[in-house]
Amino acid sequence: MRPRLPMIALAGWLFADLLLAFSIVALGTQDPPPRPRATPTPAPTPSRLALERQYVQVSLNVDPDAAARGDESAVQAIRRAVRAQGPRLAGRRAGIVLTFGAQHSGGEGFANDVNRLLPRADGLLFGDVATRDFQLLGASGGAVLLNIYLFYDH
Repeated sequence: MRPRLPMIALAGWLFADLLLAFSIVALGTQDPPPRPRATPTPAPTPSRLALERQYVQVSLNVDPDAAARGDESAVQAIRRAVRAQGPRLAGRRAGIVLTFGAQHSGGEGFANDVNRLLPRADGLLFGDVATRDFQLLGASGGAVLLNIYLFYDH
């Protein structure tokens, strides 16, 4: 006697084959997904791509009280010190400025006061600059040191 395959097993395989065939037909009749539309993005300007590795260092003295009040005398002191750098900073844009301030009650607060005056001193150079405040150790009150990192100028 030969063992016969049960009819239920054959029906199961037939069902599986039919399900596979119907799946292929169903996938083949669907519309393709819509293509994403490319939106043009403006190319970044070369001067905004990266910062120069070398920084420009500017040393100056500012009255801490005048800087805290936002006096024009403090703005003028910063403007004179920046312009004294000549062509190194003329027409350029700064990306980051590390400001070191020396004051008996804490240099970070004084450095922050100076940083708030930078856009008034030179709007082109310091218009949208990122700043960081630090204590300047070993200097007398009112001393300020600016480390200015510029965007590449291509």
